[in-house]
Amino acid sequence: MSVITHGGVSILNAIPLGLGSSCAVDLPVEVEASFGPQSPDSILLDTITRYFSSKSGREVSVKVKSEIPQGGGLKSSSAVAAGAVAALSSLTGMDVDIPVLAAKLSIEAGVSITGALDDVVASLYGGISICDNTNMKIVRKVPFPDGYLFVLLPRGPRVNFDPELLRRRWPAFKGIASMVYNGRYIEAMAHNGLTVSQALGYETDLLLKAIDSGAKAAGVSGNGPSLFALVKEGEEGPIMDIFSSLGSPITRRPI
Repeated sequence: MSVITHGGVSILNAIPLGLGSSCAVDLPVEVEASFGPQSPDSILLDTITRYFSSKSGREVSVKVKSEIPQGGGLKSSSAVAAGAVAALSSLTGMDVDIPVLAAKLSIEAGVSITGALDDVVASLYGGISICDNTNMKIVRKVPFPDGYLFVLLPRGPRVNFDPELLRRRWPAFKGIASMVYNGRYIEAMAHNGLTVSQALGYETDLLLKAIDSGAKAAGVSGNGPSLFALVKEGEEGPIMDIFSSLGSPITRRPI
């Protein structure tokens, strides 16, 4: 039983307010589930397979194919959790709330502070998700606007992350949340990306240069260290050049 999920980019970081928003990006993750013992892999997969094994009464295992760097902010853990829960629920015939269970098991495994329900929902269904992560509720799912392209600089894993650096900036995130609720998703993405960059000490000057060069939004995805810029299709050249000073950027479409 195989399931494809996707990585993504942040629109609103969920740590300060418990409200999160993400969008899916064409970074596929394939998760294959089968019966049999799980090989030692990661605490996330161990937690998920242990849950399904105990509830179904049969040993289950999963294998993952992904090129997304773990701990980089491009939603690798959420994509894996979503795919694993979806594949295992289908394999075992268990009737579960896939996104909520994936978020709760991510918290149990210690790979997410909030459960990242918004990341999980975007990974499973595509488009833009807005979720109340504190209460595990989906607020809204909408398609991503046409005609855009992401320039991504995948990096990871992150080190020395202090969530209090984000929580202290809750007034700024309240303003970003208002943009999300009012459907100003790209504006929210731009403000969120730069606010997280400033709070966590990433390359804000370079990101501002990307915006000056035509990016509609640029910043840190998740809690970093991966960077993103959103551009109109055909306008990615200058941003690729800017991001190349730090590594090897790639382009991906929102889905």
